[in-house]
Amino acid sequence: MIRLSEAHAKLHLREYVREDDINIAIRIMLESFIDTQKFSVMKNMKHTFSKYLAYKKDNNELLLFILKQLAKDQIVYSRSRHGGDIQNVEISVEELEDKARQINIHNLQPFYESELFLANRFVHDKRNKNILLTM
Repeated sequence: MIRLSEAHAKLHLREYVREDDINIAIRIMLESFIDTQKFSVMKNMKHTFSKYLAYKKDNNELLLFILKQLAKDQIVYSRSRHGGDIQNVEISVEELEDKARQINIHNLQPFYESELFLANRFVHDKRNKNILLTM
């Protein structure tokens, strides 16, 4: 554990170990241990330790890919049904959250506030529980 923490600190060109280096080392050890278990035990352990396994993972790229797929599906559906050009696409927040839960991502708020989300012309409408994409 100490060596992993030190290695992570060295990767970031630091001569000392910080708390996040230790947390990353814990995550690596847990992932390695959990991956060696039987499927049923693995599933239970992943759920139990999900807080530690998700530490410092950047899921924004993955969530953006899923969101773009949902938008693409919505565009294809709208074009086949209504024809012509589409100005705006609405994606249900619930639909994105369901897809995210399937890959063990439970908190999407950091994604909604990320530069990546905004740079791709998405807007989170909390009141209507939709995500809007302006074409």
